[in-house]
Amino acid sequence: MHKLIKVVILCLIICVVGGCGADNPPQRKPMPQTGQVEGQAHINTELTEQVEGAARTVQGVEDSIALVMNNQIAVAVKVTGFDRLHLQSIRQELHSKVKDIAPEYDIHVTTDKKLFAQLQKLKGQIKEAPQGNLPVKLKDVYNVIIEDMNG
Repeated sequence: MHKLIKVVILCLIICVVGGCGADNPPQRKPMPQTGQVEGQAHINTELTEQVEGAARTVQGVEDSIALVMNNQIAVAVKVTGFDRLHLQSIRQELHSKVKDIAPEYDIHVTTDKKLFAQLQKLKGQIKEAPQGNLPVKLKDVYNVIIEDMNG
């Protein structure tokens, strides 16, 4: 009985002492991650079309959407049916095809349906934005999509 009381008291002390430091975690400035689009964004529509065309040539890909901003290429493809069993090989083949087209770019490939829809929506919003004046919000959305593609 005395051992049980000692264990309970010890646990309470540990919880109280350990819980005191959790109220005010140290504030950190978010560091920009490598590959994020900063400052003025340049959209390469010609390369975007080339990448989308190359993606559609990969066996199993039904549809593709791409967006090239600064030195980043984001490619999302739709894969359905039994082809979904080969997602990894489809992504690898697509990555190598895009790397052949634009070796100096950072390439991000996904077969995720949600990211496909987000990239498609973002591309539509960019087309509606005034030429040469891309809102910061859209750059941030692009960076989030890129981050999600990297897992």
